[in-house]
Amino acid sequence: MWRAWVLGWLIGVSASISAAQEVVYPNLSGLGTGSLGYAALTLALEKSGQDYQVRFDSREVTATRMQLMLEQGEIDVMDGGYLPQVADRFDIIYRPIDMGISGWRVFIVHRDNAERLASVKTLEQLKAFVLGQGNGWNDVDILRHAGLTVITTAKLNNLISMMEVKRFDLLPLGANEAYQLLQQFTSQDSALQVDDAITLVYPFGRFFYVRKDRLKLKQAIEQGLDRALEDGSLLSLLQSHPFSRNAFERANLNQRQPIYIETPNLTKQFKAIEDKWWYHPELIE
Repeated sequence: MWRAWVLGWLIGVSASISAAQEVVYPNLSGLGTGSLGYAALTLALEKSGQDYQVRFDSREVTATRMQLMLEQGEIDVMDGGYLPQVADRFDIIYRPIDMGISGWRVFIVHRDNAERLASVKTLEQLKAFVLGQGNGWNDVDILRHAGLTVITTAKLNNLISMMEVKRFDLLPLGANEAYQLLQQFTSQDSALQVDDAITLVYPFGRFFYVRKDRLKLKQAIEQGLDRALEDGSLLSLLQSHPFSRNAFERANLNQRQPIYIETPNLTKQFKAIEDKWWYHPELIE
C-alpha cells in the first residue's frame, strides 16, 4: 500500500512538472509552425538544456490580439519586432532572433511603380510614396517618425490585396521575409514584386517577449539563444529557414542603395546589445 501511494505521488509530481514545462506559442498571421519565431524558440529551448516543450496554439491571431493573449496567460511567449512601449507589461529578451535582418527593409511594389521606386536615392524622395503596414506593427512608429506616410490595416493578406489595387505604393518588409510572404500570399500572375534597387535600414530586430512572472522561462530562452549564437546554429537557422534565407540568397543587400533612418525610443538595454548579435551584409559573402 505504501509503495503504491509513493508511486502514485511520483507519477502526479512528474505530470505536474511536465505540464509546468509546456511553452505555448501563438499562430501570428496564420504563419503556423513554419514561422521563424517558432523555429528559433524551439532551437533556444533545446539549447537551454532544460526540459521545456513548445506547444503551438493554432488559433490565427493579429499582433494586437497576440499581446492580449500573452498578458492574459493564454500563451507563454510571443515574438515580434522591437516594441519598447510594452516594456512595462512584458520582459523583452534582448537577443535579436533574426540578428537584426528585419531592420534591413526591402519593398514589395506594384510593377507599375517599380521604375519610379528604382530611381529613389534619398529619404526625401522616398517620402513621395505611401507605405502600408499592419495594425500593431512597431515599424509604423519608426516610419512615421522619419516623416514617411503610412496607412495600416488588420491583416497581412489585406495589405497584399490593397497593394494589388494600388491603395498604397509600397509594402516594406524585412529582407528575411519579403520574398516568402509575397509567394505565400499572391498568385503566379500577381502584379506585385520585390524591388531590387534600395533598402531602408534602421536599428531593429525580432525579439521574444514573456510575462514578467516567467523569469525561469526568460533565463532559459536567453541561455539557449546565447549558446545558439556561439555555436553558429542560430546563423545556420537564418541561412536555411524559408522566412530568413532569402536575405542571404536573394536580397543582395550589399548591392542596394541604402537609406538610413533612426529608430525612436531605443532603451538602454537595446543600445547595450553586443555587436556580435547584429547582421552585417558581409555575412552573405
